[in-house]
Amino acid sequence: MALLMLIFKRLNIPIAKQKTEGQVTTITFLGITLDSLRMEARLPTDKISRIVSFIDEFLQKKSCTKRELLQIFGHLSFASRVIAPGRSFVSHLITLSTSVKQLHFHITLNKCSRDDMKMWLFFLKQWNGISMFYNQIEVSSDALQLYTDASGSLGYGGFFQGQWFSESWPFPLQRTCKDSDEVSIAFRELYPIVVAALLWGHLWKKQRIVFSCDNQTTVAIINKDRSKCPKIMTLVRRLILCAAVNNFVFKSKYLEGKKKFIADCLSRLQIPKFQQLVPDARKTPCTVPGYQEVLKDLTIL
Repeated sequence: MALLMLIFKRLNIPIAKQKTEGQVTTITFLGITLDSLRMEARLPTDKISRIVSFIDEFLQKKSCTKRELLQIFGHLSFASRVIAPGRSFVSHLITLSTSVKQLHFHITLNKCSRDDMKMWLFFLKQWNGISMFYNQIEVSSDALQLYTDASGSLGYGGFFQGQWFSESWPFPLQRTCKDSDEVSIAFRELYPIVVAALLWGHLWKKQRIVFSCDNQTTVAIINKDRSKCPKIMTLVRRLILCAAVNNFVFKSKYLEGKKKFIADCLSRLQIPKFQQLVPDARKTPCTVPGYQEVLKDLTIL
């Protein structure tokens, strides 16, 4: 710092002393507290409360001006600097804001924009305002020993470092999983990934995870954080919220099904074969959350 100040002085660069701080391990920059000891970024509680108040106010309206919409978008974009997964839930606000030209023109708040704001509201009310610095290097499913798979109308399974689950499809989901259309395939491939995140997400803190999946539609949905199918979008919301709460980020890549031996056994409910492949795995499976919990629609809470 002393050398830097000397250089500025010799170059006649004016420095505002009231805005100069150092050497410290915690500093507030653009309204965000950065802590190099705890390796985390924090939003002040008053800013969180202000954003919650803005969203509550907006959800009472049927329409607003473009200026007001851009204002709430600005608040959510600010929060997204700390909570990276939240960026997925501002796209509808951006699209809606482009529907009129003048700032004073009114815009009707559609269901998609309301769902985005409800998602933010649900998260902000239970978030402590803290996010860890993510690791710079992406970690693959193989490196994490994380594998998931779904098998037709039989079931779904997942494995993570010796822990595992293997379940038949719940009766209410069996019809969804029997359908041969691409939406159904994407749904059932995404389902065990969400279950794995709910079970083990607290162990993935600060990680940049790359989920492996043998369905390209599911890979695209995960990477875009979007789907036109309401049921799939419910799973996407659960996954994003889990990532936000547990401080990890994710993407996906395509992997041929024949390379997923462990997950294949679990999704086909072939437990003896799985135990032969992984003799060191735990003897008993993890307790899987019920489908009502997995498919909980966060936007109506």
